[in-house]
Amino acid sequence: AARLSFTTSPSTPTAPNTAFTTQPKVTVQDAWQNTATTNTSNVTLTPSGATLTCTANPKAAAAGVAKFAACKMNTAGTYTLTATDGALTSAVSSSFTIS
Repeated sequence: AARLSFTTSPSTPTAPNTAFTTQPKVTVQDAWQNTATTNTSNVTLTPSGATLTCTANPKAAAAGVAKFAACKMNTAGTYTLTATDGALTSAVSSSFTIS
């Protein structure tokens, strides 16, 4: 494993403290951007501001993909999420706005 990639960026909910309509998924990839299907390491999501809560954060990857659930932000604003996993190259989600 060499890097992380957002397979799915979060979608904008209607209000703070409302779960994202589409939950984030982060893929662990090798140096050639192939999914590291044997990877089960822990991926952590960190917001660019405010507080992010999810059912589990960090989330263990299954077959190289960390699927987060019930993630939401507590404050209105425009944000990105950064995914990290030890020494792997991190990934940044598309920006999204909480209104």
